[in-house]
Amino acid sequence: MKKLFLFVAFFFFANSSFAQWTTVCNTGNGFVDNFENYGSDLFATGFFHSLCGTSCNYVARFDGTSWHAAGNGFPHAGHHLKNIDNDLYGVAYQPNVDSNWVYKWDGNNFNKFGVGVYLTTAVPGFSQTANLYNIIKYNNEIVACGEFDRVGSKQISGIMKWNGAEWDSLGSGLSGSINGTAPVMYPHDMCVYGNDLIVAGNFSTAGGQTVNGIARWDSSNWYPLGSGFNSTVYSVCVYNGVLYAGGDFTFSGNIPLHFIAAWNGTTWQSTGFSLYYQSPLNYSFIHTMKVINGKLVIGGGFDRALSGSTLLQCTGIASYDGISVDSLSGGLPGKEVEAIALYNGLLYAGGGPNNNASYIASYNIATGVQGNNFETDFTIYPNPSFGDFTIDTKEEKMEILMSDVTGKIVLKELGEKQKKQYHLDHPGFYFVTLKSNNYSKSVKLLITK
Repeated sequence: MKKLFLFVAFFFFANSSFAQWTTVCNTGNGFVDNFENYGSDLFATGFFHSLCGTSCNYVARFDGTSWHAAGNGFPHAGHHLKNIDNDLYGVAYQPNVDSNWVYKWDGNNFNKFGVGVYLTTAVPGFSQTANLYNIIKYNNEIVACGEFDRVGSKQISGIMKWNGAEWDSLGSGLSGSINGTAPVMYPHDMCVYGNDLIVAGNFSTAGGQTVNGIARWDSSNWYPLGSGFNSTVYSVCVYNGVLYAGGDFTFSGNIPLHFIAAWNGTTWQSTGFSLYYQSPLNYSFIHTMKVINGKLVIGGGFDRALSGSTLLQCTGIASYDGISVDSLSGGLPGKEVEAIALYNGLLYAGGGPNNNASYIASYNIATGVQGNNFETDFTIYPNPSFGDFTIDTKEEKMEILMSDVTGKIVLKELGEKQKKQYHLDHPGFYFVTLKSNNYSKSVKLLITK
């Protein structure tokens, strides 16, 4: 086994020279947390007050040629930027026992938006203070989440919405922390899934219900998503209609996971791949997921990708097309990635080797991210399915294979040009592969109940 691994590793390095990645800058005194496109510029925020040779207060902007300070920036390290209806908003950490704000860009500076948020149990430091982590648009309202229990004079816990005039609550909000984790509540990321708002991070309850790090808000009430997780969820994202969660968790209930999971409508389950550090001494986590050019691009702390039986070196960043993982030319050795964006046709990745250093690189996704090199008349519908689905193909002769995420074959048959209905009883992800003399194509199918 050891000799086989060495051979696989050598083959990968021999065919990957990291040529697709171009260093944009490696000068700066703090980790790059987040990117956002606004106007013709790429904005960056993080722990830096110097980035790419430019002095700034935790926010900088790139015009495609050079970096500039983004006005007055933030008073403390930034965590998230969001373009909402052509307005740029931002949220930042608050290391002191004091108030914190959502900020809005006026074209020259960032200004406080609404009243401040407070944590009545705050203690000095970057935990257990009034930190803000994420901001999003949901139901035509701005929603921000973080570590607070009061907004102005209102008792609002963990998450708030802007009703057009002031910040308001979403039910009784969020509270607590996941059992076995640090006693710090931090809702970290949000996304919209169908008609619902998904909130994820480290909190134990939502609306008084036990949720363990991830919850669903339907504009009126809070609901759990299965058993939740045994540790922090840093990122949630919808890709090809499927809700994904990433973090440092290893279980959902009694279901073992490896830092990433997919929601099948009832439970969280394995995606069929994992991203992690080879050395158990390193902290493995998935921090950011974004859909870019039809792929799910993933950033965090990892240097390996295991997809089925395929092992790749894959440092800090990778992409997933619903079937397989692309290592993106091996990623960025020695770096961890949290900021991801598409800008001027290039994939930008930001992070650093540690909290006190900055790194930004770009990647030519036009030549770097691989796709299928064939065209087929092969469709599966509906997808997701409640169990019954149709395979429609115009191929004269072919072999159809269906396997689950463990690689177990659940169906194998020979067929001809057809429109045929099939049924699978057990919910989960399946890989449906069509093979002929001309091509081979796989499609990921989700069965829900």
